[in-house]
Amino acid sequence: MILFIIAELDGRGVEEGTRARLLRRVVHVASAGLLSYYLLPPDMYGAGFPRELVVLTFLVPVLAVEVYRWKRRPEIYGLRENEKKRISAVAWGAVGLALAFVLFPQRLVVPCVLGLALIDPLIGELRLGWPLGYPWIPAAAYFLICLAAGLGWAPSLLSTAVALAAEAPKVAEVDDDFRMLVAPLVALWLWGHFFGL
Repeated sequence: MILFIIAELDGRGVEEGTRARLLRRVVHVASAGLLSYYLLPPDMYGAGFPRELVVLTFLVPVLAVEVYRWKRRPEIYGLRENEKKRISAVAWGAVGLALAFVLFPQRLVVPCVLGLALIDPLIGELRLGWPLGYPWIPAAAYFLICLAAGLGWAPSLLSTAVALAAEAPKVAEVDDDFRMLVAPLVALWLWGHFFGL
């Protein structure tokens, strides 16, 4: 499907940089589908291994491709210029998702993954086309996602503030795909530990 969208855009004369950016946005939004992980039963239908092992079946290939990318330096369509000399956003995102699924409760993971999948690309598009909408529109949308997930007003405000603060700085060492997911998860977990959720 993603290749079909790119092919359609290619036929309409959309420039290369725009196609690559749209591919990254589509992949980002599609990552919300990884929440289907929670549809798997914890005992994996009695197969003898825990559901968390499924996370490794996705993480290991992503990290293997990342190692290959570092050793061989192939041209990878959609990779941003600044990612060519650092760990890719895909690898950071995969590590963040693995940590989320294995270490944090579903109740916290769902809104944070949806926030990463939907709000991070929204932020990117607003910065490019309508900077006056940033950070207000992403903050309102992230907050509504958290409220809809049943986190309550205060935890939703906390998660929104932490997620947007984690996304904002341009830190080359740790991609915002990792920070925007893990930072609000840690903040929510700490909130729950001290105040309950």
